[in-house]
Amino acid sequence: MPILRVTKNDIPLCTVGSDDVWMFSASVWGELWGPEVSFLDVSGGGKRRENGESDFLIWEMPHELVKGDRVAFFFEDGNISSPQGKLFDPSAEVPEEPKMDISFPPTAEDIVKLESRPPLNADLTWAFTIYQAPGISVAPDNIRQHVSLHVLWNEDQPQRLRVNLSKSSLREIVGRTGGEELFLEYVPLGSSFEIAVGL
Repeated sequence: MPILRVTKNDIPLCTVGSDDVWMFSASVWGELWGPEVSFLDVSGGGKRRENGESDFLIWEMPHELVKGDRVAFFFEDGNISSPQGKLFDPSAEVPEEPKMDISFPPTAEDIVKLESRPPLNADLTWAFTIYQAPGISVAPDNIRQHVSLHVLWNEDQPQRLRVNLSKSSLREIVGRTGGEELFLEYVPLGSSFEIAVGL
């Protein structure tokens, strides 16, 4: 059974082991408006109980990234998590942030308001590399303001990992209509790939 090992700037960040989860996911995401450059999330679903329920476990969420950071993912043989995932606590306090007066789901007027924010990350660029091939450069723009790398695994298909690099507009996200797929593959055990932020 596999593990997902994650490093930042060649320093171990976390390892999600299949002994602890029936599925795991990792995401790197950023947007045109900022102010943060990018974020990394690593989480998983704990082993399912007899009633089908499972706990939501967190390794990194959200982990802020800055320009110059490199996040590498290694899909390897193994089964042990390091550190252990933390049980999600919905009652945990989070820092208060300034909020816009936006309804959920956002109205057409709300979307226009969100789109009118100043582009604080206009110079954000990612470089995605896999299979030692030339890197794929991706950046948010005025048309598609969000960039994301999403990684997904589950124990039903343990020898493969879904890797998806894409760009989406706010309207596509709200409408759940998809975006622009830049890379989408199920990669085998032994694969590794990397996102370099701001390079």
